[in-house]
Amino acid sequence: MNRPPCLMRVRIDKPDSKINLWLPLFVILPIIVIILLILAPFVLLAAIVLWPLGWGRLLLIAAPAIFACICALRGLEVKVTQSQESVFVSVK
Repeated sequence: MNRPPCLMRVRIDKPDSKINLWLPLFVILPIIVIILLILAPFVLLAAIVLWPLGWGRLLLIAAPAIFACICALRGLEVKVTQSQESVFVSVK
């Protein structure tokens, strides 16, 4: 099973300054879990109401699909360079 990324590194290089940020994503994960637990009854109620219209199943599979996309971000590296400025984002 894939696990969500733990750290995100953002580096911005300009001619006059350099910024290097390490963002701990594992701190945000418990907050997201609590929010999802609070919203779960409302999502189930909305799925029951929308089931006859065909949107209920889509609503129920949305959360696992979003979690799978977030887990797939591990190892992503993006570097954008324009003349003298550079931005680098790495998710680990």
